[in-house]
Amino acid sequence: MRPARETNDGKLTMAVPASDSLLPDPALVALNRFGLGARPGDRDKIANDARGSLKAELKRPDIALMSPEDPTHAALMGSTSAIQASMAARMERKLDREQTAATGPQAPMTDLPATPPAQPAKPDIPRVEVTLFRAEAQARLDKALQADVGFVERLVYFWSNHFCVSVAKNPIVRASAGAFEREAIRPFVLGRFADMLLAVERHPAVLFYLDNQQSIGPDSRAGKNRKRGLNENLAREIWNCTRWGSAAATAKPMSPASRAS
Repeated sequence: MRPARETNDGKLTMAVPASDSLLPDPALVALNRFGLGARPGDRDKIANDARGSLKAELKRPDIALMSPEDPTHAALMGSTSAIQASMAARMERKLDREQTAATGPQAPMTDLPATPPAQPAKPDIPRVEVTLFRAEAQARLDKALQADVGFVERLVYFWSNHFCVSVAKNPIVRASAGAFEREAIRPFVLGRFADMLLAVERHPAVLFYLDNQQSIGPDSRAGKNRKRGLNENLAREIWNCTRWGSAAATAKPMSPASRAS
């Protein structure tokens, strides 16, 4: 039964039902609310079965994957290779600084011109971490542009944001942040949460981001010599990312979970 409403003269009239033209367009809802947005022509492609187009993406198990072996992703590296490249570049920069400091500016000899000839400037080559980061960002953008609706890509973005790392942490995290999404998020985005959680907490980008490589058993020889112990960052982040509300904000010790991680 339609609800009644009162007019200005005090009489009750039946409310006019909403016109079908005012209802949300299912195709636009699918594209804009669940996907990455409607492009020209996208609405007409899924207008007959908008909900089915979303379900179709969920039935494609490999839709989220991005492999470095793909020729279009030749500039991408796995996390191990990316970290090794970053460490090698850092060592090379260190050696360059030491060599520059060792040679240093020397006083001009009396039989030589006071001003030495200018040396050609080294080309301004981006650091390897910057190159990797840009390649990952471009591959991620290309993946989004190729998506039909983008439902799965939005799920990838959600979980990447949930288990996020910051490239501002250090060069190693910057070099491996893109590989983190490809290796720990995308393969499990349509699978079990437990599998994704394990992949995330074991990924080197997360371990370096949360300083877990510095975690040492307090009773070990290294722990006693350095007077250091367990690093609780990873355990606390796992706790916070899998619980909500006041339980997630607790400051209780994480030692048992730290030992497990």
